[in-house]
Parts: sequence; structure tokens; C-alpha cells
Amino acid sequence: MKRHLRTLIGLIIAIALIGLILSQTDGIQLASAIRSSNPLWLLLALVIFCSGLAGRAARWSSMLRTSSPAATPRACLQPFLSSLALNNLLPFRAGDLARSFAFNKELGTGPGQVLASLFVERLLDLASLLLFLGLGLWVFGIETLPAFGKLGAGSAVLLALVIFILLAFPRWLQLFINACLRLIHKLAPHSGNHLADEVAGAISLLANLGGRRILPLIAMSLIVWSLEGLTFWCVAQSVPGLINSAGAWFALPLATLATLIPSTPGYVGTFDYFAVLAMTLTHNAPVPAAAFAFIAHLLIWLPPTLVGGLWLLVSRRKA
Repeated sequence: MKRHLRTLIGLIIAIALIGLILSQTDGIQLASAIRSSNPLWLLLALVIFCSGLAGRAARWSSMLRTSSPAATPRACLQPFLSSLALNNLLPFRAGDLARSFAFNKELGTGPGQVLASLFVERLLDLASLLLFLGLGLWVFGIETLPAFGKLGAGSAVLLALVIFILLAFPRWLQLFINACLRLIHKLAPHSGNHLADEVAGAISLLANLGGRRILPLIAMSLIVWSLEGLTFWCVAQSVPGLINSAGAWFALPLATLATLIPSTPGYVGTFDYFAVLAMTLTHNAPVPAAAFAFIAHLLIWLPPTLVGGLWLLVSRRKA
């Protein structure tokens, strides 16, 4: 029941936000702006975006290979893309569940290790995006968003740095996981015993990633999100009528962080509305800002969905 309610709420939010975008733009002008986009800039954006996806798969591989040598970048690419495809098409983060449980044999991992790696991956992404958000608020001098402005910029950067520091000292994560395991063991002893080995693998991975070992992962995270920011900038260059294409660098963190709001699979509405908001706050007109948002969303949604989905279907049939 709760899952159905969450899906319904997400659908309502998506419809409302898309409706709000369309109510503030002229449909004919919006369609014309989309059709007039420069295909060469979009091709360059696609190449850069694909490079970023490969970098994110390599980052995940570097986490898993601390305890599972079989998890090479090539081996991790298919599970990574397939999980993106499932997340883009199905509700309840189905892709994350598949990545945690469906590919352990191929990667030589256990579910606990993969779950721990996903947790670290999410924290690295969150910290990187908060850093970009803080820098964007400061560079563009944006003070009209609630709880943002100069203080918001400093807070976002500070929170990003705190997350990076906590990842370098993962003992607090180990204490939290152990406390959860003890609680599960009290409530359900059989399940607690079953989870003990997986939790041990997760704690081992976290310990291996701590200290100086986290620095390359932080560097990789900043690089892959910079590539995505460059992807957004190339899309902005392709759209006629955008006065300030640099606003795409602010759209990256704002629109991506907005996907935390409940919505449909593929983040319809939430991504688009906040991408438009970022572009209009950086002095772009609503129509080209909306064209940018829809094109950018399609570009980052379609390639991993097609490639990852087809790759998953082919690999499952062979299995």
C-alpha cells in the first residue's frame, strides 16, 4: 500500500511540475527551439556523457576490487548500465536492487559488499553535487532560492567537505552497521546469523576504502561529475536563444539533487523543472531554458536505458 501511495505521489508531482513548465512557455516556440538545436553540439555532449558513464563504472570497480579482483572495469560496466536502465524504467530503485543481488557471481562479490559500495557511491555523488551547488550559488550570486544565497553556498560546500572527511574515517559507518546487525539478531536470530557474513564483507570493504584510499575515489567523483557538467554545457551550446550557457553548470547539481524528490522512474518532472529553474535564475528566457531541460534529460536518459536494457536482456538470455 505504501509503495502504491509513493508511486501515486510521484506521478502527481511529475504531472504538476511538467504542467508548470508548459504553462510558462509557448508550446510552438518550445518545439521550434528543440528542433533548432545544433546536432554537432549534441553529438559532442553524447560522447562526453558516455565517457562519464564509463568513469562511474570504473569508480565502482575500484571500490569492489579492494576485495574482489574479478570486478574489473569491463566486468562492472554491464551491471552498472543495466542498473541505470532499470532505475529509468521501473519504480522503487529496482536497478540498485539488481546491482546488489543479480551480478554477484560474475563479479565475485557478495550482496553486503555491493550494498556498501553503493552506499559509498551515493555519498561521493552527494558530496560532489553539493560542492558544485555551493560553487554555483556563489559564482552566480543567486539569493532567491529559500535557504540558499551566500549562506547556502557556504553550507553546501561545508556539508560536502564533511561527507568527504567522514568517508576517509569509516569507523562511524562500521559502528552503525554493527548496531543494525545486533538489532536484527535480537528481532530475528536466524536472519541475523544469515546476514553476519554479508555484513562482515561490507565492513571489510568500508575499512579498505578508508584513509588515503578514499582520495582517488573523491578525485574520480569530481572528474565524472565535471564530465556531466560539460555534457550539460554542450547541450546548452546547442540550444539557440540561451543567453548564458554557463548556467548549465548550475543546472547540473540543482536538477540532479532534485531527483531525490519522489517522482516517476526516470525522474520526469523533478529533473526538468529544476533544470529550467537553474537556467532562468542564470538569466535565460523560459522557452530556451525549457528546451535545454528536455533535451538534456533525454540525452542522459535514453543512451543508458537503451544500451543497459538491451545488454541486460542479451546477457540473461545467454545465461
